Amino acid sequence: MFEDSSMRFLKVIGLLWLMSAPAHAQVDVTKRATVFPGPYPAEILRVIDGDTVAVSVALWPGLRAEYSVRIRGIDAPEIFRPDCEDEREWGLEAKAQVERLYPEGREVEIRNVSYDAFSGRVVADVFRWRSDRWLSLANELIERNLAVEWVPGQANVPWCLLAATR
Repeated sequence: MFEDSSMRFLKVIGLLWLMSAPAHAQVDVTKRATVFPGPYPAEILRVIDGDTVAVSVALWPGLRAEYSVRIRGIDAPEIFRPDCEDEREWGLEAKAQVERLYPEGREVEIRNVSYDAFSGRVVADVFRWRSDRWLSLANELIERNLAVEWVPGQANVPWCLLAATR
C-alpha cells in the first residue's frame, strides 16, 4: 500500500526533527552562565588553598570524577603568588582552617556548579554536614575572617593593605 505524498512529507519532517533534537538539547558546559544545581555528593581529596579544593564527585553509581573546585562567592589570600609575605601567611592560615574543617576523605555536597575559565576548574558551592545542618565553606571562611565576599569582574582584593589592619 502506498502513502500519499503529504503523509510521507510529514514523516520525513518528523524524523528530521527527532534527529536534530539532541543537538538542540545539548548544554554548552563551557559557558559560565550554565549552572548545574546539584547537589552532587563528593569527597575531599585535598585542599589546594583557602578558596580551592580538589574533590572526587559521584556522578552516577560506580562513576566518579576528580575536579578542582573554586569556592563560589569568595576570595581568600593567595599562597602561590602573593603580593607580600603577610598575604602568603594569611593564605596559609586560610588553607590550614579549610584542611581542619574539610579534611581528606570528608564527605561534602557540591551545588551550583559552573565552568571556570581558569585552569580547567569548576566554580561551585561546597557544603559539609554538621549534625543538624549543611554548612557553607564560603560562609565559614568569611565568618573566620579568612576570606572576603567576591564576584567575578570585581577588582583584586588588596590583601597586603588588609593584613596591616588585622
